[in-house]
Amino acid sequence: MKKNIQPIIIFFIIAIFISSPIILNKTPVLGVDGYFHYGRIYEAAMQIKHANFSILNLYSFQQSGRVVNALYSPFLTYLLGILLLISGSWLRFQVVLNILVLFIAGISTYYVSKRVHLSEKVSIALGIIYLTSNAVASFLIVTGWRSIGLAFLPLMILPIFDMLQGNLKLKNSLILALAVSLQVQGHLLSAAFAIPVLIAPFIIGFIQTHNKWLMVRYLIMAIITSVILCLNSILPYLQLSKHNILVPPTKIDVTNAIFNPFNVFTNNDIPFFGNRVSFTDNILAILVILGITIVILYWKNVSNLSKVLTLSGFTYFFLGSNLMPWPTIQHHVPVILNFLQFSFRFTVLGDAFVLIGAPLAVNELIKNLPDTFKRTTELLLVMLSITSVINLAVSVSDNVISNYRKTTTVAQSAAINPKDLRLNPMDGHPVNTTTDLRAAWSNRDLSQLINTVDRTTPDYLPITKINNNEDYYGLYTEHVLEKHSSFNKDVRSHGILHISWIQNKTHRIEVPDFIYKNTSAYLNGKKLNATHISKTPIGTINLNGIKGKNSLTLQYKASNIFNLMIIVSDLSWLILICYFIFMNMLVRSDKKLSQSIS
Repeated sequence: MKKNIQPIIIFFIIAIFISSPIILNKTPVLGVDGYFHYGRIYEAAMQIKHANFSILNLYSFQQSGRVVNALYSPFLTYLLGILLLISGSWLRFQVVLNILVLFIAGISTYYVSKRVHLSEKVSIALGIIYLTSNAVASFLIVTGWRSIGLAFLPLMILPIFDMLQGNLKLKNSLILALAVSLQVQGHLLSAAFAIPVLIAPFIIGFIQTHNKWLMVRYLIMAIITSVILCLNSILPYLQLSKHNILVPPTKIDVTNAIFNPFNVFTNNDIPFFGNRVSFTDNILAILVILGITIVILYWKNVSNLSKVLTLSGFTYFFLGSNLMPWPTIQHHVPVILNFLQFSFRFTVLGDAFVLIGAPLAVNELIKNLPDTFKRTTELLLVMLSITSVINLAVSVSDNVISNYRKTTTVAQSAAINPKDLRLNPMDGHPVNTTTDLRAAWSNRDLSQLINTVDRTTPDYLPITKINNNEDYYGLYTEHVLEKHSSFNKDVRSHGILHISWIQNKTHRIEVPDFIYKNTSAYLNGKKLNATHISKTPIGTINLNGIKGKNSLTLQYKASNIFNLMIIVSDLSWLILICYFIFMNMLVRSDKKLSQSIS
């Protein structure tokens, strides 16, 4: 028992230490995506608090009738909404969530490392290195949502190990489904890039096994379970994209944001303290070069697992680097400008595979050598893990110090273009700097932070047609951020959003709200036909208002089948979690019984 508790305590202490600059200075760190995701979490918290659920975002995003939460990890977001309500303030919530993400990344890496027969010290060191990698640690600096999914990414190695070993049991099939579904919940695009890593081990396992039908049944069971678990993420997107023309994600030139993981020991890519999110990038670059060298030179001396993990990690690193002809690729496949955006989406996927695959290859190579080599390897990894922790803690501290300065603006703190941000007065005082906003982070009124900071985010709005030359960020600022305060908005039961305003005379007016095909809209008690409503280029609606008070109600009405499938998907998560808890308790009980008998 003591042996199992030790790594848990170590990872918790390290997670707290890395988050300590935020705790001690009572100053948060929130990057470019932070306000967007905090708005989603606030929405989930309020829907839970008021027991008023809807696909529409009722309480956030300028209460504009948008669909956001249903398209971004809905099940996970509701769990974090519960955590926010328990935390009571945004500052406490950020600290607790940071610690949880770091801890999950560390303990999942440790657990997988132990499963593939690496030593206790090496497994702990690898867990520490992974939680400090850019894949995970960027959550602390820029609130990158993909980091939550990537914290669970090492679990993808378990089904790879099982397929190569021929462990084709029901429990292992469910682990495969869980590992894939966690990635989908974390970040759908990252999951799409990560799933192909399972193809090679399945083919190898299928060739090696004598019970091929059992292998196929194992895969079918995993696919069916995973589809059910992911319905809550996939169905809303399919329904919205089928019946609406949606604003695509922002177009970004991939060549402007290439992080080359192979640029080791250069002035730009290996600053030691604080100048980069994580020093671990360089550790991983060295490991992938070491691992691929061992695999090539000693192919027959290393296991299939080492080969698959190392080659997979190397492939992701290669895809993310400027060794790929990205200028030519995006010229011929321009859609990647909208959906890939950053090549490092590949790089961070390779981190977990490199981190476990390369040390495993080294371990297999030196297993017959004197223990001195093994102790030297452990010492080196422990030193690198300590260095990584110190480096990340200093990076967090640098960001905290920057946010603590009275001259740091909210836009600078979040790395947001000032034109894409609107700051509303707080308690009658203007807000411009992080100091002006600090009180909102500790306030038990969670709405204060959300209502003070308006962030331009036009993704997935319903529009009439897509114009690739249109500046949707500018249009959203013009038509929503600058106009929504002129309307009174409140939330009513059964997921109804009520908007009201007063006109001096009858005339046509633009209302800064959006209507999807499944949105039921009533203007002054009269039902509107969503397909016939005039829209601006950004999708806000033009209506014929009457003299005096006007009211518009919006309510998203999904089919009963749709709602039932979402409920089934959410309940499946709870059932699967309970199953694994029960099975774990059963295994421990059997072990205790065996020990008592012996």
